[in-house]
Amino acid sequence: MVKFTSLLLASVAVLAVSTQAQTAVGPTVAIAAADFERLGSLPESLFEASEVSHSGSLERRAAKKVYKPTPLTAKEKADILKVHNKYRKDHQAPALKWSDKAAAWGNSHITSCEFKHTGGPFGENLAAGYSNFSAAIKAWYDEVAHYDFKKPGFSGATGHFTQVVWKGSKAVGCAKIQCPQWKIYICDYDPAGNIVDSTNSYFKKNVLPKK
Repeated sequence: MVKFTSLLLASVAVLAVSTQAQTAVGPTVAIAAADFERLGSLPESLFEASEVSHSGSLERRAAKKVYKPTPLTAKEKADILKVHNKYRKDHQAPALKWSDKAAAWGNSHITSCEFKHTGGPFGENLAAGYSNFSAAIKAWYDEVAHYDFKKPGFSGATGHFTQVVWKGSKAVGCAKIQCPQWKIYICDYDPAGNIVDSTNSYFKKNVLPKK
C-alpha cells in the first residue's frame, strides 16, 4: 500500500539561473508539507504489473486512468478570490481577477490524478487532502510564519505563500478533482510569481510585509 498525507506543491520561475514559465533551463519545483492530515492508503487496484523488465524483475507502475475534474460553482470561484484577496490586501498587493484561461489549463492537466506540476506558463500552487479551497489557500498562506522579509527570496518552505501574495500576479484560475483517496486542488497564477534572480530583486518588489 502507498501511504499519503496532505501535501502542498509550489512552483518557482528562475531567471538567468533556472526554471518554470520563463526559463531556459527547465521546470523546478519545491515541496512542503503542512497540516499533515492522514488520508489512508491508495488501493492496490491503482497499480498494475508491467511486462518483465530486461533485468528479469517485475516492475510496477501506476495504472493509466483518466479522471474527470469537478466543475467549480460560482460560489467556489468567488470564495477563491475572496480568500486570496484578503491575504493580498494585507501584503499591499492588488486584488486578483478570475482567469478562465488559467482555470482551463488546470482542469486539462489534472485528469491523471498525479500530484505534480503541469509545467505550464503560469505560477502554480497545488494541494491535496484538504476539505475545500479555503483550507488549501490558508495552508499556502500560513507559510508566512517562515518567511523572512529581511532576507527575501524563494524557499520550498514559503513558495506557496509568496505566490499567493505576489504583487505582480493579476489573475488566478483554479480547478479540483476527486481522486481515489484524496482531492487535488490546483491554482494557476497569471503572470507567474516566484521569479528568482541573483539578487532576489523580484521578491523585494513583489512580496511585501503587512501594512
